[in-house]
Formats: sequence, C-alpha cells, structure tokens
Amino acid sequence: MLTARVDRALLADFDALAEGRGGRSALLRTVLQQALKQVSGTPRIAVRAESAGNRVSLRFTDAEMAVLDYRAGERGIDRAGWIKALVRRHIALKSGVDDGMRDAVAPIRMQLQRIGRNLNQAMKAGNAAMMADSGLQIDRELRRIADMRDEINEQIVALAEVLRGETAFWEVAD
Repeated sequence: MLTARVDRALLADFDALAEGRGGRSALLRTVLQQALKQVSGTPRIAVRAESAGNRVSLRFTDAEMAVLDYRAGERGIDRAGWIKALVRRHIALKSGVDDGMRDAVAPIRMQLQRIGRNLNQAMKAGNAAMMADSGLQIDRELRRIADMRDEINEQIVALAEVLRGETAFWEVAD
C-alpha cells in the first residue's frame, strides 16, 4: 500500500494520462518501475525500523555558528536540519528539496499553472471565433497567446524540476 498527497491539478493531469494506460494503479506501477530502473546501480540501504540514533558532535566558532544560523534561516529550517541536509547531500543521500524551498516554490508553480489554463481558454475562444466566420483577424494575437503559453509551460517544468531536486545549493568544493 502506498499513499501520496498531491494537489487536485496534479491528480487531474495524472488521471488524464492514466486514462488510456490501465488507470491510476497501472500507471503508478509503471512510473515506479521506471524510476527504479534509473537508479538500478545505486546501493540499497535497508529500511530502518526505528529512527536514527547515531550522533555526531561538532564544534564551531562563533563566526561559523552565525553563518550556519544565517544559512539555515535562508532555507527556513533550523541549524541541525540544515547541517543534516548538507551532509546527506554531500554523501548523496536524500538530495531532495528542503521544505522551505518547497513551500516557497510550490505556490508559484500553481499560479503559473492557473495562468497557463487561462491562456488555453483564451486560445480556444480565439480559435472558435476564427471558425465562426466572424471576420476577425486575430491570428497575430493567437500566436502571441501560444508563445506565452509555451513560456509558461517551460517555467512550470523548470519549477517542477526545482521541487523534485534542487541540489545546486548543496554543491560544495571537495
């Protein structure tokens, strides 16, 4: 059993994609199988039954602590969370986006999707007006709307990539 929380727009898009592919469960199984194939060479770590109990003690100067607090504050997490995320990223574990970045970017992506839907509706209305022999010359405006729609879609994809794994922030020199 797998449970995931997704917003309505994402679920609607997934359902539309799943419609001709055996439904939600079948498509989700396929997606999971493909994801596992992509990471087939990655070492597997046994699932732990309990939370991590290993501790590491670090000592920092006052200046280092100030920088740590500032960096953690930028990401909207506490100092320990930032240090854990940094270490995990450096050793290639759990390189996903932290909750602060996700919370900041998700509403922007949702707003871009809404704008994209509005542009789609405008395109449909424009095409309908052209087909009705209305005599309107709106070809140029429809091209501009199509260009805007393409740009919005590119930005949605870029933000989705950020939400899936913004890792540039964690890259450190060896």
